Amino acid sequence: MYYSLSRLSSLDVKWAGLYDASSPSFQWNHYNPYYQLIAAVEGPVHIDAGQQQHTLRTGESLLLLPWEPHTGWNHGERQGQFFWTQFSCSPDISVFHTEGADLKIVHAEKTELRTTHASHEDLLVIPKLHLSNQRFRLLGLFEQLVAASNTPQGYFRFQQTLLLSEILRLIATSFLEQSDQDTSFPTSYITYRKLVNYLNNEYENEISTEDLEQAIDRKYGYLCHVFKKYADTTIVSYLHELRVQRAKYLLLHSDKSVGEIANEVGYQDPFYFSRIFKRLEGLSPQHYRNRKSTT
Repeated sequence: MYYSLSRLSSLDVKWAGLYDASSPSFQWNHYNPYYQLIAAVEGPVHIDAGQQQHTLRTGESLLLLPWEPHTGWNHGERQGQFFWTQFSCSPDISVFHTEGADLKIVHAEKTELRTTHASHEDLLVIPKLHLSNQRFRLLGLFEQLVAASNTPQGYFRFQQTLLLSEILRLIATSFLEQSDQDTSFPTSYITYRKLVNYLNNEYENEISTEDLEQAIDRKYGYLCHVFKKYADTTIVSYLHELRVQRAKYLLLHSDKSVGEIANEVGYQDPFYFSRIFKRLEGLSPQHYRNRKSTT
């Protein structure tokens, strides 16, 4: 069983602690309204979760869903201890289906583009049950998390969020490595990032075909292909979006004329600028300024 959560998820640690699995209370049924992550400090830890019995070894983790029933089993055998933390996650953690397809974990988002809002496409995959190849680092992070919970100081809630995020990243990364997933990005994606960075910094200037080829050290036709592949738009269209984005800010936060703004964002012809602006925004620059100033 695998779960996924967005890299943009809002995590909030509610509680964290160290529990002795030999305690009589571990024989009771437990139900929690939050997600719960367990990591065995010393095994074995016998736990029944979701009608399935698990025996956790040292450093092995188990992720439980909200209200998922869990209890200890094999009470006649001496058991070890485990760290635990309860936390909320927004948006919710989802079941990640892997049947019949390769794990498409490493991919390119469009959020490299300055004109695109961040999305929840970039997922971390967390196995329900996992023995990390960095289990002692995992336990060390858990120890810090429990200490922050038991002796809260300063921005301890923020510290807990950072620690839980690192724990989940470690588990997700360990899973990738152990499942032999290719975590490297293709060369074309590295070229794409260089190209986007160049456009983000130079969009106010005139950018020729030769400028792009010299800056990125690739032929213009290849750069157009790579940009279209990852951005799903053209280089020229993106330049217009960047310039209009800057122009919108200047229209609202300066007294400069439309002609001055056009020149500042890279258009020598103010009429051409107005035409591009209206095509992207649905109204002229002056109407945009007037409408925003009255709202």
